[in-house]
Amino acid sequence: GTRTETNTRDLTGLSLEEIDEAILMAHVLGNTVHTSGPAPGVFADTYDALVDEGYEHILSIHLSGELSGTVESARVGAQLSKARVTVLDSRTVAGAYGHAALHAHDITDICDSPEELAEVVTGICAETDIYFYIPTLDALRRGGRVSPALAMVGQMFQIKPIGTVADGKLTYVERPRTATRAKERLTQIIRDVCTKHQAVKKHPAATAAQHGVRPTGHVVALHHMGNLAEAKALQDSLGAFASEAVLSSLPPVLAAHSGLGALAAVIY
Repeated sequence: GTRTETNTRDLTGLSLEEIDEAILMAHVLGNTVHTSGPAPGVFADTYDALVDEGYEHILSIHLSGELSGTVESARVGAQLSKARVTVLDSRTVAGAYGHAALHAHDITDICDSPEELAEVVTGICAETDIYFYIPTLDALRRGGRVSPALAMVGQMFQIKPIGTVADGKLTYVERPRTATRAKERLTQIIRDVCTKHQAVKKHPAATAAQHGVRPTGHVVALHHMGNLAEAKALQDSLGAFASEAVLSSLPPVLAAHSGLGALAAVIY
């Protein structure tokens, strides 16, 4: 769920398009957007409802536990539920584990057990990289994700950070000082990572490979926040590396903290 500080508007129950619009407007107005994970009872009710629909086992995949308490809430919810649930910490964010979830959906019928499917998903997540560009640290400051001092330094020196997720945590890769330079570096970093992926001959995700799921060394998703045209321009600049990438808005929780103009690339 999300809410803005000025009018404490609760965005729960809105469509994805309405949520995106509300978050975008909050950033335009300089309002703070807070996020909160579902309570364990919400997970328990959801799992129980799926059991009632006839599902025998649930694989519940979530945002890195280093960045959110959601996965722990899901674990508690699983204990409260009558369902058989495997809760997975993806150790990553956004399309990096959304991509794994889509593969899981495609191969569920050919996996011998829920445990095997969970192993496939874990392997895919481990082999998927995400790199992102944030135009300003202001939204992160307002949301309490960086210290005011760091945000002030970032504003003074016009830092446009490029980051990634490593060991489940957000990590800065570079701190360019102009938007143009940051986008150039993001493009080059993505190219370099794709090339590195394609050069690897043997992939560690053996279980995934057994089911025909192997890293491609291509960008599978490009995220944006109120800047679809920039995402398309990034896709064009990456050429064959991103020709089949899916363009999508950042998930609401990340959009709440990234601010306008953010870009992210997911590489498998």
